[in-house]
Amino acid sequence: MTRPPLSSLDGADYDVIVIGAGAVGCASARQLAGRGFRTLLVDRGDIGAGTSSRSSRMLYSGLGYLAARYPLWQMPFRPADMIRRLLYTRDVMHCRAELVRDMPGHLTKHRFHYPFRKGDRYPPWLVDLGFRLVEALDGWRVPLAYRRLAPQQAADESALAAALGGPLRGVGVFEEYMYAWPERICVDTALDAERRGATIRTYAEVTGIAGEGGDWQVTLDERAPEAQGQARVRARMVVNAAGPWIDRVPGGGTGRRRVIGIKGVNVMVRLPQAFRGQGLEAFSRKGEPYYVFPWRDFHFIGPTETEVTENPDDIRVEQAEIDYILAEANHLFPDLRLTRADVQHCWCGVRPTSTRDGQMTSLPVEVAEDTDRPGLLAVTGSTIMLHRHAARKVARAVEKRLGRRGPAPEGVIPAPQTHDEGIGQMAAREHVVRLADLIRRRLPDGLDPDLGRSRAEELSHIATASLNWTDARRQDELRHFVEDTARVYRQP
Repeated sequence: MTRPPLSSLDGADYDVIVIGAGAVGCASARQLAGRGFRTLLVDRGDIGAGTSSRSSRMLYSGLGYLAARYPLWQMPFRPADMIRRLLYTRDVMHCRAELVRDMPGHLTKHRFHYPFRKGDRYPPWLVDLGFRLVEALDGWRVPLAYRRLAPQQAADESALAAALGGPLRGVGVFEEYMYAWPERICVDTALDAERRGATIRTYAEVTGIAGEGGDWQVTLDERAPEAQGQARVRARMVVNAAGPWIDRVPGGGTGRRRVIGIKGVNVMVRLPQAFRGQGLEAFSRKGEPYYVFPWRDFHFIGPTETEVTENPDDIRVEQAEIDYILAEANHLFPDLRLTRADVQHCWCGVRPTSTRDGQMTSLPVEVAEDTDRPGLLAVTGSTIMLHRHAARKVARAVEKRLGRRGPAPEGVIPAPQTHDEGIGQMAAREHVVRLADLIRRRLPDGLDPDLGRSRAEELSHIATASLNWTDARRQDELRHFVEDTARVYRQP
């Protein structure tokens, strides 16, 4: 469908307005529209342009959710915490299986390694048990195929394992999936929501939320280039799914901090060709999760885990963070000797972690309704892998207040066809506003090693013909794409 003018929304009435077109917001709109609710999905920018586009791109197997921060001997004395972790891990693994089943074209499968070293916090037998337990929680529907190998056997099977520095006690091997294209998951989920009846309006910033006669009035300001305008839209309920910006939505706050931002930096490098397609899960010397992710002919490494309080719009990769990530890679693989010269580019995102009583809590996904502002929901604590789970919780919260309208939507969401002859139609039908939207979130070019720069000129002409841009607008979009790429991705 074509993108509606903002003026067409002025005075419109909906059951639910969803703020934020990231993975959770798009999935929430799909659930609500599929269940028969009149739904509007809005975002101040493009679909999937925020945190969802800056993730580590991996379906995480869930083992880390079982890892408590307190000493192992305390586990038997904290049964409630361990039960909560088990239930959460079960949800994670169910979501993993659901994505493998319903979005196979958006995923790629890889072999990962887990090194066992002397002095590790978790002994091999406990990690073995953890992997088996994680698989069992899913009913072995999508196995991890975990096995532990002796160091020499692992080295014989894998050049990546052979390059690990010692002393090794063994190497775990398992299979895991990565998002081939996380931005496209958001786009295709939003388009499926639209097919089910939702209205989508991107580049419409929420500048106010006010109660009005038992309903809510949401003010939207136009943010697309060469356009102006404002609309006021009514809804019986509002879902704030703005991720790390959730406390910054005007009128959508509660006066308390609902999320704490965790900054994650990833660094793209070219590793030996023999490592291609293989990954690693480990812990850094600081005790934080550390990964080597395969990405086409390259790998990206990281992330960092840093609490931040700044506006996520202003978060950038720092040189010290790059140096830390490279140093950890060189510690794991002593012969690599990576330097900044090996870095292709790097990026960072801010993961919104829920708070409870003012303290950070990684579990579980929460859909909270302020008792003083009934009908205003906030979604916190989700990841891309849990976006459908979070959306179902949103839908149930809406049904609790507005009543049940219809069954939950199911079904496969196919991967798009991106043949050159169809790009113009894609731009016109998939709510493309800027050239960066097309290159980075409708096409795979934005995830190429050159970040889409090589085809920017060609694609700008296709967008111009499809979207009726002037040549001056085309030139402005090319400049914006270059500036936006430099903002999102840091070069060494």
